[in-house]
Amino acid sequence: MVRDDAPWLPARPGAGRRADAPEAGAAQPVSLASGSRTSPAVPHEEAPRRRRRTTASSSSRLRSAYLALALATTAVLVVGVAVVPRYGSGPASGTPVADELRRLPTDAAWTLDLAGLLAPDVPPSCVHVWPSAAVDGLVAVGTSVDLETDDAASSTGCRRAAVSGNTSRVALVEARTGRVRWVHDLSADVPDADALAIPATQVVPAAGRVLVQVQTSGGAAQVALDLDGGDSQEVARGRRDLPAVSVAAVGRLQLRAVGGTDDASRRFSLVDAGDLTEPVWQGRADVGTTPLLLESGVVVEADGRSSFVDGRTGATRPLERGRGRGTTLETAAVGPAGDGSLYVVERAGRSRPTVSAVDPLGDRRWTTAVEAGALDVTERCVLALSSDASSVTCLDRGDGQVLWTRDLGGPARVVPVPGQSRDDVWVVAQRDDGPELAALDVSDGSRRVALPLGPADEVVASSRTVVYVETDDSGTSPDAVSAYDASSGRRLWTSTSTGRVAFWGGALVVVDDSAAASRLVDRTRVGSTS
Repeated sequence: MVRDDAPWLPARPGAGRRADAPEAGAAQPVSLASGSRTSPAVPHEEAPRRRRRTTASSSSRLRSAYLALALATTAVLVVGVAVVPRYGSGPASGTPVADELRRLPTDAAWTLDLAGLLAPDVPPSCVHVWPSAAVDGLVAVGTSVDLETDDAASSTGCRRAAVSGNTSRVALVEARTGRVRWVHDLSADVPDADALAIPATQVVPAAGRVLVQVQTSGGAAQVALDLDGGDSQEVARGRRDLPAVSVAAVGRLQLRAVGGTDDASRRFSLVDAGDLTEPVWQGRADVGTTPLLLESGVVVEADGRSSFVDGRTGATRPLERGRGRGTTLETAAVGPAGDGSLYVVERAGRSRPTVSAVDPLGDRRWTTAVEAGALDVTERCVLALSSDASSVTCLDRGDGQVLWTRDLGGPARVVPVPGQSRDDVWVVAQRDDGPELAALDVSDGSRRVALPLGPADEVVASSRTVVYVETDDSGTSPDAVSAYDASSGRRLWTSTSTGRVAFWGGALVVVDDSAAASRLVDRTRVGSTS
């Protein structure tokens, strides 16, 4: 007999048949459209047992659901770890912060008419723009007259402009904002400047100056301009009977070779940007050697011994391992800002070469028996490239201990990249199919990413997630910049501009055929890493 007061169990939509459900033909609870209900066709005494089974089954179902959820979560985490890109941390100290351009930049944050600003009397198609390297976000820009134009009608105007020489202006530009701090006309300082010559400009904030080197009818001349206002502070001209050739410039120091037609008669001068006419030091170097200019001074080999000349005082200290025993210095490097040590590869007598850290007093903090042909010093370690350039070793800056060694698989070189992460070591290695750019993890030397380079490619900048490569075919085609993901090596975009594209510090700037400069930005997805 079926009782009308038996408990009603509603149907569970979509649950399917349970293991404890009655076999086919057995009465089951049914939900009626009228809202009435029917009791299960089972004896009353079995109802409690069915409720207990229902409860147990719900617990099993709940446990199964939690287990499935846990497995799914684990799978997501495992897969997620595999696909999460590995990027370095922030940029190293002293390096500019490059724009994060993961999509082709098409908008202009600012535009400057450099032809009208610097050479208003010259047809714009004849104006060639020469920017300096950016320092502290500042770029000094000069111009020259370009006689090679695609417009035949402009050729006459270009030649006329070259004769008149009205291209002697220099501007100081803030790369981020496009603001022109000042424009200075060099015509009063060097009226005989050659309009066809390429001006060499250098921003030297440490000396509070902008240096401009131009060619004149009497040889090379350097003009020092005030960094703040652009006023002329000093003009240094070389002697006609004793010409000076600039060998190198690092920071505020310049190394010049003075006079002589061979190594035996040639002298060298170390000049500070704060005083172009009074050298900090002058001297000779052994035949077949050239002094090595560093940011803090110059290393000179004379009479078979190597010495370091302080760039501020001109004081000389020998780089010797012991009294009376000369040390041949093969190469040297300085550390980042705040590190007063000099890192050298040296050879004492006939012994094997070693790497040493020399403090400002000339004493060695440490020496490690690692043969190296080149050095590069980062915040994290001293990178010693082997003599055959096929491997690199990371030495601890503090004590010289070997942290790791990496086989590069072929001749390679370490390339400091503006804006690079402090966690990265960038190297360019030669492969059978061409050069390859790779980022090594500075903690263990593992290769994080690699991408092929063309024969005319150069790494010019890096943000946290993007590395930028510039292609320069020396006039055979317009310059181009390509962006690659810094974790996967996937190409993100290549510039399509017909002008000359380059990084001014961390800003991507294109100069078109009319000498108008524009900073390119991407306003569509700020901060996106897809």
